[in-house]
Amino acid sequence: MSDVTAVGASGGSTPANNAAKAATAKTDKSFKETLAKVSGHKYAEIKDGDRKGMFVNQSGNARDGDAFKVVERDGHEFHVYGEGKDRKVFELPAAPKKS
Repeated sequence: MSDVTAVGASGGSTPANNAAKAATAKTDKSFKETLAKVSGHKYAEIKDGDRKGMFVNQSGNARDGDAFKVVERDGHEFHVYGEGKDRKVFELPAAPKKS
């Protein structure tokens, strides 16, 4: 079973309190993550650390810098940000089919 339980339109926004949470997040000197740019996309994959396998949005939109999971279901791709009651799900537009 995937993490997707609801779908929001792409282009949505995150609540303002997320910025406050990020600003007050505790920074640890041992915190290390390596990012690898994903070709053809405006995000990078986290290669190590506690969030290994997740992705970081680098698009410049309201979610820039936020970590998310990529979920694929029935040929559709979703970006899942957060967990529990704070979870936001965005469906990506379908890629044009090559002929």
